[in-house]
This record gives sequence, structure tokens and C-alpha cells, in this order.
Amino acid sequence: MRDWLVPLAIGSGISLLASILLVEHWRGATPPDTTSSPAAVSGTPADAGAAALDLRRALEKLDLLLQAVDEEDWARARVHFQEFEQVIPVLPSPGLKYPDVSFALLDFFNLYRVQLERALSTEDAAGAIFACNQLGDILWDLRVQLGRAPLPELGRLRYLGRDLRYWSEVGDEQMIRVRVRGLERAWDALRPVISGGRKRELVERFEELLEQLRTAHAVDQYREITPEVEDAIRQVEAYFSERGTR
Repeated sequence: MRDWLVPLAIGSGISLLASILLVEHWRGATPPDTTSSPAAVSGTPADAGAAALDLRRALEKLDLLLQAVDEEDWARARVHFQEFEQVIPVLPSPGLKYPDVSFALLDFFNLYRVQLERALSTEDAAGAIFACNQLGDILWDLRVQLGRAPLPELGRLRYLGRDLRYWSEVGDEQMIRVRVRGLERAWDALRPVISGGRKRELVERFEELLEQLRTAHAVDQYREITPEVEDAIRQVEAYFSERGTR
């Protein structure tokens, strides 16, 4: 009874292969869609600029939200979350119009947005900080994918500094070491740009903090250093903001 399955499988395989070849031929013959490039996010430069502005504003709202959580002002934190939701209610959907946007990135964004809302409702500081960090990293990556982040490494540095503080507070030494290595790599990429701008004191200060992180051996030591690391990162961000490359 199963003898007929063999020719059927062969025939189906041939049909599938022919379909794939036809699709690939059609893709190669189709002229490129210039509206799908990162430089033209919504088809016009004005729309692209608006999208970039929304992402910047969303990051600013997350910064304010984190400050409120740090100060245990939950009412203010929830207000900033509502403002965050208004600034960026829907992210660009992957597809022909946004070919460089990752489906996985948007899935994680929706996940952490829900987690942040829950953490704020239960006044869970650790959960709110973690979700906020992830959302900020995703938004910066989205700016990169849309071609609207001049310095991707700056966003990485910003995220790693905050995540280092989170894992230091949690007391996870393995994750702390992972974040320290990440900070070193991100700094290696940014240091030549800052050195070229003759910000010697900023460079020396950051490298001093990295050395302290490398030689630290206890969670308490990391906890003491991480606020200074975040402050140094804010100075790095201010430097690039002044140059208009943020």
C-alpha cells in the first residue's frame, strides 16, 4: 500500500525545488526597491526623521522612568511609562518597507514592555530596572537597524553600564564578568574617537575604572564601582551629544 508514496514524494520534491528556483529567479529579476533602504524608513526623509525622533524620545522617557524607580517614586515612574507608551505605541514592522528590522527584536520588545508594566504595578524595583535596561538596548539596536544611530557602540556602552549595575545589585558574579568584558570591547571601539577629540581626562578616567573592575574580586567591590562607571558613561554620552553624533 505504501508503494505509491515514493513517486509522490519524489514528485513533491521536484515541484518544491522548481518553486524555489522560480522564486529566486523572480527576486533576481526584480529591480531593487529604493524605499526599503534604512535611509528611507517610511519612503521619505521627513518620515525617517520623525521615526528617529520618536526612538530618541522613547529612550529619554526610559531614562526618566529609571530615575523615578531609583528614587522609589512609583507614581512618577508609572506616569513616565504612560508617556513612553504614547511616544512609541507601535514599532515598525519587518517586511519590504523595513527589511532590516528583526522580528526577534520586536518580539523581545513586546515581552519586556509587558514585564516593565507588571514590575511597575507590583513596585518591583529589580524587575523594572531589568526590563527598562532591555527595552533601552532594543530601542538603540532598532535605531541601528534603521540606520539612525551614528555610533552603535555608544548604545552598547550605555546598556552594559546599566546592566553591570543590575547584576552587581543581584550579586551574580558570572554575569558581572560577562558585562565587564563587554564594556572593554565597547570602550575599545569608542576610545579612538574620544582620543581624537583630545578628551584625555575622560579617557584616562574610564580606563582607570575598567582596571578597577578587572581587579575586583567581590560583589561589594563591583557595587562600589558601578555608580562611577555609569557617571563616566554619562560623560561619554554628553561628549558625543555635544558633537552631534549621538
